Amino acid sequence: MNSIVDAIKKLFRRDRLTSPERALAFYSEGVELAESGRSKQAVEKFSAAIRLSPKTGKLFHHRGAAFAEMGSLDAAVFDYDTAVRLNPSYPDTYLDRGNARHAMGEHAKAVRDYSEAIRLRPEWAEAYANRAVVHAQLGDEAASADDAKRAVALGVDSGKLSEMIEAALEPDQP
Repeated sequence: MNSIVDAIKKLFRRDRLTSPERALAFYSEGVELAESGRSKQAVEKFSAAIRLSPKTGKLFHHRGAAFAEMGSLDAAVFDYDTAVRLNPSYPDTYLDRGNARHAMGEHAKAVRDYSEAIRLRPEWAEAYANRAVVHAQLGDEAASADDAKRAVALGVDSGKLSEMIEAALEPDQP
């Protein structure tokens, strides 16, 4: 019974908020849901926030990440594309879009996204590591080695990175 009363109180509090405040409330709820592994519900909250604040790139970025967690990579890339149009200087979007594109087998596009993430945040070890893996898959051993060296210098465990590269180069098992 208390949960129903709490839900009604929360609803009334949200109704008294301005659109930006309501969007932030939906965004915050979406983040909590995403962090607890409830991606579908997170998408719903991020969508509600987007309806209230459709020009906020970060909302599209987070909804894209929730779609990616659900395995809906086309939807994720669509949202990441929108996030980039709205905020082209947010490096996290490029990294996450690169991850989605890599998972989709779009290696050249993934490299471009990782490169842009690195341009925007030059000391980002994860972006170098991810790009090293994709370069290896593309057969560019020199670029892969350069990125791997940089990633390790920035703190990536060399053993784990080697394992990632080796795993990416293994043929898919039936």
